[in-house]
Amino acid sequence: MHRGDAMLADKLLLMKKLLIYVLLVVLAVLLAAFYGIIHNQISYSVSSEYFTKFKFRQFGFVDTPLPERVRASMVGFLASWWMGIPIGLLVGAAGFIHRGHRRMFKVSLWAFGLVVAFTLLFGLCGLFYGYLQTSTINVAEYRGWFIPDDVVNLRRFLCAGYMHNSSYLGGVLAIVAAWIFQIVVKRRTNDGTPGGTAKMPLVTKVDGGGSSHPCAGF
Repeated sequence: MHRGDAMLADKLLLMKKLLIYVLLVVLAVLLAAFYGIIHNQISYSVSSEYFTKFKFRQFGFVDTPLPERVRASMVGFLASWWMGIPIGLLVGAAGFIHRGHRRMFKVSLWAFGLVVAFTLLFGLCGLFYGYLQTSTINVAEYRGWFIPDDVVNLRRFLCAGYMHNSSYLGGVLAIVAAWIFQIVVKRRTNDGTPGGTAKMPLVTKVDGGGSSHPCAGF
């Protein structure tokens, strides 16, 4: 291939990767919004009061004539979609280490799946930690928390708060985990071709009789 053709091929590949990058950011925003909806359905089951006496007030959904679970989903959407922007930008950027644009897209989708699983697991761990922490409750230890005076089940309210706080932290840490994942996949698959794993060339061994069969001499 001539040098000019090689440069043109590199430019086309870069443009394809940039288009994939934009697509990944859009997908990350949608995925983050969907995650927020699912997350809030879980935390609503833990404490409906966390929403009726806190989140609905925070997002202006107190007087909205919709079922509480629907409003909880709306809160999850609004609270989480924007996290897809840094996740898409940062995790998607790591995808450039892969040689082909298809490989970049495929592995980045795997990385997004890792982000979702990691963040959800981290949030559930926060919920469990909150359950342990609230076996006895000293309200003075939660001065920085918004706790309405009319909360009936304080323990459940606090546990939901632990879950939400842990999920945000988990989302940040998940970006680092996704970077590591991309690097590990790159190294383990020996990504030397656009399709992924590099293939070892056949070795031709010529014997004294002039045989050029790939397996000659074995």
